[in-house]
Amino acid sequence: MAGVLPLFLFLLLNLGTIALLLDSGYVSAEATKEAFAAMQEYLRRNPASEPPRTFAVIDYSRPSFMKRMVIIDLKTGRQSFYRVAHGKNSGELFARQFSNIPESNMSSLGLFHVGERYYGDHGLALRLDGLDSLRNGNAAKRDIVLHEAGYVSIPFILLNVVTGYGPMIGRSNGCFAVSQRDIGEVVQKLYDGGFIYAWSPENRTH
Repeated sequence: MAGVLPLFLFLLLNLGTIALLLDSGYVSAEATKEAFAAMQEYLRRNPASEPPRTFAVIDYSRPSFMKRMVIIDLKTGRQSFYRVAHGKNSGELFARQFSNIPESNMSSLGLFHVGERYYGDHGLALRLDGLDSLRNGNAAKRDIVLHEAGYVSIPFILLNVVTGYGPMIGRSNGCFAVSQRDIGEVVQKLYDGGFIYAWSPENRTH
C-alpha cells in the first residue's frame, strides 16, 4: 500500500504534463468580439494613430494553467497562444476581481496600447498605456507592464498540484506575466505599437 501513493502521484504528474503540453490555447469568441470592437472604437476616435500589426486578447474566463492569451497577426490572421498570469488579489485559479487602484495587486481589464520594450527588474518587458480611464487608466502609475516570470511554467503548475494549491501558475502584482521561454516571441510580436485587450465575463472593476 505504501508504494501506491507515489505511483499514483507519478502517473498523475505525467498525465498532467502531457495534457499541459497538448494545450493549443483558446480564447472565446465573445472576448475576441469585444476586444476588436474596443480597438476599432479607439482607432476611430484617434485617427492619427497607426493601425497595429498585432493584437493580443486575454480571456480571464479561462483558468490560469491554460493558454488564454492569443496574439493575432492582423495582416495574416495567424494566431499564437500563451499562458499569462493574473494579479494575486484577482483570484487563485481564476481571475475574478479587477482593479485600477494603485497597490491593489489586481489585474485590470480593457484596452492597452503597447509602448517601448525595456529591461527591468524582471528582465525583458513591455511598457503599457491603459486606454480606459475607469478600468485601466492608472496602468502607468501602477507600473503595470508585460514581463517574464519563472512562475508561468509547467513545472510550477505541477508543483502547485503536488503541494495542494491546484493546477495554477503563479500570480503577479497585477502585471501581465508570461513564461521566460515565451517572452522574446511575445515582445517581438507586440512591441511595435500593438494592443492588448484583457477580458472577463465578470467585467467588474473595484
